Amino acid sequence: MKRLSSSQIRVFNEVASQGSFSDAARALSVSQPAITAHIRTVEKAYDVRLFERSGTGARLTQIGRRLFQRTASMRDTEREAAEILERAHMLEVGELSIACGAPGPAMQLVSRFQKSYPGVRLQLLFGNWQEVVNAVRDRKADLGLLTDAPEADDIVKQAFASQKIVALVPQGHPLAQRRKLSLNELEHEPVLFRTGNSQTQRAVNAVLEQNGLEIKPLLVLEAREAIYEACAQGVGIGFMFDGASTRRDGVVRLPVSQLPETHSEEAFCLASKRNLRAIDAFFSMISCEASSI
Repeated sequence: MKRLSSSQIRVFNEVASQGSFSDAARALSVSQPAITAHIRTVEKAYDVRLFERSGTGARLTQIGRRLFQRTASMRDTEREAAEILERAHMLEVGELSIACGAPGPAMQLVSRFQKSYPGVRLQLLFGNWQEVVNAVRDRKADLGLLTDAPEADDIVKQAFASQKIVALVPQGHPLAQRRKLSLNELEHEPVLFRTGNSQTQRAVNAVLEQNGLEIKPLLVLEAREAIYEACAQGVGIGFMFDGASTRRDGVVRLPVSQLPETHSEEAFCLASKRNLRAIDAFFSMISCEASSI
């Protein structure tokens, strides 16, 4: 039986992770033709295509995805081995990729971590709840920061804050004078929803179903920034986690009686990555801050 060499697996893993032959070449400090040659050798030997090449990068084929599911952990093992040797440097060098949901809570943690470990190069990705979970599970990000991170045997998570969902009511709207709203009052109001992959929308939908309510949204928008801007411009009433944005203009933030009092903000990673030094330092920072409160 033919066997892949460790160097072939290393090159394949890097291209799969980076999504680009040129980025993989830079990460491995070799030439792009060398990367291309490694991949072509494997594809020719097994008569398969591992990547679909395009002008924007390299996307895994179905067989490529199956292979990466089995080989990705070897990339993590190599990084763990390298970090064992780097521990003596107390994270004077290193890298950490973080996928974030709401920028507000995430950037507070990122700022504190950067001040403690200025030599660690941070890469930040932003997306909705499902996109952040996928980034961590697909090993595109080492760490995720989310509201109500997923519960799973292969996930390790730690809470670092809590926040609640509020209604964003345009300042000129009659309901802006209220101290609290009920979802029942919004059934005949122009309401703005996020897409279903948003944790905010998941929570709102769950409460609507529990209470037998139906709200038909005026608009369904992709990003929280679009929701906020639309509310500030008087288009309608939206929902957002209170700490997701530092903006205060144009809207009144009101609690909603049926929505849960708090949701947990959590850092999470794959259990297999928990002992990577940079991730361990991030979790330790959260633990130290929690114990000092």
